Amino acid sequence: MVSRRHFPIGFKITAGLLAFLIILALATSLLVANGFKIAEQSAIEHITGSLQSKSQNSMVQLTSLEAQLYESELQQYADLTRIAADMVVNFYETRGQWKMENEGTHVITSGSQLSLSSDGLLYYDADPNRITEILHPGNVPPDSHTNRSLYDTAILDELFPALLAQADMVVGIYFQGPQLTFRYFPVRNLPQIEIENGAAEAALTMHIETFPVAPQNNPDRKTVWLPPYVDDANQGLLVSANTPIYYGDEFEGYIGVDVSLSQLIERLKTLQPLQSSFAFLVDDKGRLIAAPTEGATRLAGRNLTYQESSPTGLLGLSLDQNRDLALLLTAMKNDQVGATQIDLGGQAVLVTHAPLQETGWTLSIAVPLSELSSESDVVSRSIYNDGRTTVRNTLLAMTGLYLIVIFISIWLSYRYLNRPLRQLLRGVRAVTSGDMNVTVPVTSQDELGELAESFNQMTGELNSRSQQLSQTSNELKIKEAQLKVATLEERQRLARELHDSVSQALYGIALGARTARTQLERDPAKVAEPLDYVLSLAEAGLAEMRALIFELRPESLQNEGLLGALTKVSDAVRTRHKLDIVTSFCSEPDISLDAKEMLYRITQEAIYNVIKHASATRIEITLMMKDGKLILEVRDNGKGFDPQGSFPGHLGLQSMRERVANCNGELLIISQPGQGTTVKVELAL
Repeated sequence: MVSRRHFPIGFKITAGLLAFLIILALATSLLVANGFKIAEQSAIEHITGSLQSKSQNSMVQLTSLEAQLYESELQQYADLTRIAADMVVNFYETRGQWKMENEGTHVITSGSQLSLSSDGLLYYDADPNRITEILHPGNVPPDSHTNRSLYDTAILDELFPALLAQADMVVGIYFQGPQLTFRYFPVRNLPQIEIENGAAEAALTMHIETFPVAPQNNPDRKTVWLPPYVDDANQGLLVSANTPIYYGDEFEGYIGVDVSLSQLIERLKTLQPLQSSFAFLVDDKGRLIAAPTEGATRLAGRNLTYQESSPTGLLGLSLDQNRDLALLLTAMKNDQVGATQIDLGGQAVLVTHAPLQETGWTLSIAVPLSELSSESDVVSRSIYNDGRTTVRNTLLAMTGLYLIVIFISIWLSYRYLNRPLRQLLRGVRAVTSGDMNVTVPVTSQDELGELAESFNQMTGELNSRSQQLSQTSNELKIKEAQLKVATLEERQRLARELHDSVSQALYGIALGARTARTQLERDPAKVAEPLDYVLSLAEAGLAEMRALIFELRPESLQNEGLLGALTKVSDAVRTRHKLDIVTSFCSEPDISLDAKEMLYRITQEAIYNVIKHASATRIEITLMMKDGKLILEVRDNGKGFDPQGSFPGHLGLQSMRERVANCNGELLIISQPGQGTTVKVELAL
């Protein structure tokens, strides 16, 4: 058999570590040599990303600020409707319940009168000095409700001009009642316009309950912004804000303002932070509201027709026509300020967006990414030059560093790895040879130190277990000897019982039988007397034998219960030994059969000790339940003894203690010389 050389594990680990360090040094050198290329690309990406991040944050802040400005301005326009609505409600509440003095009259306020158009399409105020336009559907004759609406809103003739003067982009402010009674400012000859464009005829079939501001569509009674639309009174592209009017819980119409989106688009054209950027507005449905022509063209992804180039040409254009714009709309629906990068017409574009809470719109600014990173070329050239110098210096420093690391690794491997492993190996070999007292020194607090501590604990535990095993073996031998002594005592007791009772009875039977045979030969008439004597002895012997068998195996314990078994043993002892035995038993306890047998054997052992040692004339056996416990007491009037004394060769008391302990009970022996003995057992129910 060819022997092979075995290298120690410490040598293998050290060699492996050295090989790893050499490979690591070579790999690191290659990585560093090629690192300047990666560094250049990474730096360019980092600088570009940093510039884009800064620019993006600036654009987001600009968009958020502009959105707040638009929001504030639109909020002011909506506030105009709330002011007018509150004025109407306050006027109604201060003057009290409406009472019409002249029923059927067309007089609305002093100097005002409604006239019906020649085609019967609408009622209107023909007063040439009117401040506001008043229109009313021609198919609804004015009644008291109409008069109340116009009377309550007559105060708006003074309020509307003042409110409109505060809003540059508002082209009209108006009231519309439940019967579609309309009060509008400024005067634009609306009756003629409404009749010519067909709006008056369309109003005949309209109902205010279907309007977005009506109670069933606006249960929260908030100001409602309508979608953009082209005004039929030649006011261009408009958007309206409507605020409901309630008298308590009664809906009495609304106040509205018309805001010019054409002017809003002109303002959006000025919102151009970079050369190719543009701003646009989108509603909550993702439809385009306002955008400059160039921006609308890029959003549409095609050249616009002449009609689409008008301010209202792309009104309602849905921006989900391509995947990138659909992603943008998804980000906008979160109602938060943010930025999204999309591809728009083959160009990477950053779109920042901010919500306008008042209208549910979103203001967005689109900026090409190329305009955000123009400084990256200059930075990349600087990084390339610096990278070459860094590579050269790094390689020189790494060479010296790895030489130092290799030397330190060899020393540490020997100091903290090889030596502790050899010490552990010597300890294991000593244990293998049978030396359990061996220990190894703990030289560190690492895993090897823990292994050494565990080894020492293991050897200590093995030594302790060996001693415990030896002690347990000795105890088992003592128990075995005690069991043999107890068995011998029991045999001797049975022999004495058989000799004193059954053997004597058999001897008497034999003697009586001889006498009967003699009498049979001499005087047959007198043979009955010895036969009766034989019969009485046989019956007494049978009773003695049954009592002995019962003591050995109390079958009645399972069949008749604990009370039956205790009664039988009491009767047997009373009969055999002529003792005065008094019993007092409670009802049959609900305990296990093992516990019943334990109580029976304790009683049997206690009675046996009384008969054998106490010289007593009276025994009291008591079984009772008290405080959740079952209590057995065997009390005699014998000579007593010292329970703390030593009784070599007698295991009765020790046997009783072991039986009670096995059933989780408590045994108490109370006795003094000359004062009798009480054996008491307590068992939890």
